[in-house]
Amino acid sequence: MPAVRSIIRCMLEDLGFTRIEEAEDGEQALELIRSRVGEPEGAYAMVLTDWLMPGLEGVELVRELRSEASTRSLPVLMVTSQGQRDQWSEALSAGVTGFVVKPFDEKQLAGEVLRILGAPAPAPGPGPEARGRP
Repeated sequence: MPAVRSIIRCMLEDLGFTRIEEAEDGEQALELIRSRVGEPEGAYAMVLTDWLMPGLEGVELVRELRSEASTRSLPVLMVTSQGQRDQWSEALSAGVTGFVVKPFDEKQLAGEVLRILGAPAPAPGPGPEARGRP
């Protein structure tokens, strides 16, 4: 949903991330990711996906990414309202790297993003520093 993407974008920008691209659905996301494979400065450091999307749902997007050698190790953070153990198990089996369950706050999102990217936690202070490219 555009409103959720906008909130997440703002949270990521507050953390210092500046190279953020959005997709309206799973098929568009898959096309964007595939189009950047092999580009030294264009490849994605991480994918954030919702579970429920039109067309190709998040868990199916993850399965597609894991089935291709070029995207098999690309970290994927699933942002979802699906909070039942069997659904998490399905997503983990598909290859999700981490979860953030809605509703979430900036601290929760930041913690998972930085954990997955292996980046240090943001230092307290007046402004964020750039830490990578989600």
